[in-house]
Amino acid sequence: MKILFTLLFLMTFTMFAQDGGLQHSASNTQGRGFDEVPTNLKKRVENFFETLKSEDVNKAYEELLQNSPIMNQKEDLNNLVIQTRRAIGLYGKIYSYEPVYADIVSNSYIRLNYLGIHSNYPVRWIFTFYRSPKHDWIITNIKFDDLSEYFFRNN
Repeated sequence: MKILFTLLFLMTFTMFAQDGGLQHSASNTQGRGFDEVPTNLKKRVENFFETLKSEDVNKAYEELLQNSPIMNQKEDLNNLVIQTRRAIGLYGKIYSYEPVYADIVSNSYIRLNYLGIHSNYPVRWIFTFYRSPKHDWIITNIKFDDLSEYFFRNN
């Protein structure tokens, strides 16, 4: 009986040892659906994060929100800047970012979901883009929160 138990244990251990750690698919490292997203949208968000990494919150939003109606809503824009600074104070400096997935509901409406890699805690960033007939691609909504666990499918 001891031999059978030992054999069973070794087989189980060997199976898990061959696993090699966390499972990653190619789509998870690139972000699901990001290959269909226009390059200029991904670039705008990347530039936003790169500017945030240098801790210039105002400039990050000014560049990201060009032609967006959010720029005309001064109080909302000011609140967004204040909340971002507060989030950086709470979750730590942003060191990096990773695309998680893109929701493409039409050729004119896209939502990009990113994971912000902050020093103390991950942050979920969500950017909604609309292709305006007048202004081309504009941001219509920006959200961020500490609910990054909702990126997992079970939540």
